[in-house]
Amino acid sequence: MRDDVVKALLEKVISSIDEIDEDMTQSYIKYFQALARYKYDNYQQYSAGLRFIETLAIWLEQFDSIDKKIALDFIMNRIVYISSSEINLIAESCFIDKLQYILIKITAIKINVPEYKLKHIEKSNEYEVLKRQSLFCGLSDGARLDIFRRANTGILTHEQIYLTYELSEQRVSKMKDELIEDLNNRFKLELNKDSEQAKFKTLFLIDDFSASGTSYLKQNDKGELKGKIAGLYKDLYDPSKTIYDSAFDKKNLKIYIILYICSTQAKITIESNFDKLFETYNHKPELIIMHELDEQYQIKNHEGIFDICKKEKYYDKELIEDKHTQKNIQLGFSDCALPLILEHNTPNNSVPLLWTYDYSDIFKGLFPRIPRHRVL
Repeated sequence: MRDDVVKALLEKVISSIDEIDEDMTQSYIKYFQALARYKYDNYQQYSAGLRFIETLAIWLEQFDSIDKKIALDFIMNRIVYISSSEINLIAESCFIDKLQYILIKITAIKINVPEYKLKHIEKSNEYEVLKRQSLFCGLSDGARLDIFRRANTGILTHEQIYLTYELSEQRVSKMKDELIEDLNNRFKLELNKDSEQAKFKTLFLIDDFSASGTSYLKQNDKGELKGKIAGLYKDLYDPSKTIYDSAFDKKNLKIYIILYICSTQAKITIESNFDKLFETYNHKPELIIMHELDEQYQIKNHEGIFDICKKEKYYDKELIEDKHTQKNIQLGFSDCALPLILEHNTPNNSVPLLWTYDYSDIFKGLFPRIPRHRVL
């Protein structure tokens, strides 16, 4: 649509709200136009030809008159939109801001110097060797390890950064050979396949986002651990898979789960199962969060939008609920109650009011989501 037509459409919808006068209408229009240019128009799941302003007008028209103002202010004041450039920035700064200090701390203990002597530690062979003995793996394609790799060119080698944590025996064997070759060439060592130094000492598992934490680590009804981390531990500590024994120093291995963005709810869910991992494998990882979405981000029951989310007229039960979700997820999967938008796709942990699929006959979301499991 032409910009003037789109503006007129939104202006008509907003000005129809009783509590809003002409000056307020123009204020809303200017605000949303600015945000549309800056972020919202880049949402990747809009249909061809549609952008934020016209989608907002269509979305608002679905509400009863008494709910429109609440919905409008919700979009203006409460949603959190994270762009691809912002996620990329976290990926670029992840090692420098967080991960290198983990390796510095480990090295400081090993060479028995205070942690604050950063230059001394970073110049030591022990630090450089440990850095090469570290492996960085993605937990999903959201980890943006292509960005991570390019940002750390000259600091980390390409041979220690992998897009997936699901490593074949052939891949593990090749990684070990490359580790030995690199350590021998760079540090004039004489390592062979049986050398203890020819093993990975730290494993960083990286992903972009978690709101509930259940896809990473959870217990089922039988008390069994499920999720990506549980699967990794099962493979890594399976005594029949001797290839992992040759490549990882499992006795001293340190495993870190790195999440660029993580809710407090997800943090609690993941960490609450670490003790169960320890009981089973005598080892537990550490969770590192780059940016935590604490409880202040969640929609609370005293907010007007909370009641609107609960109304059946704005909730396409038949379309949203399936075997992969819980029942009654008006507040999002696992009741996360988030007003969160990720530029590539809105998570189902956000309230469906925001993301209901655009092929719904009952209600269409402002940032329609592409489902992960449903066949369209």
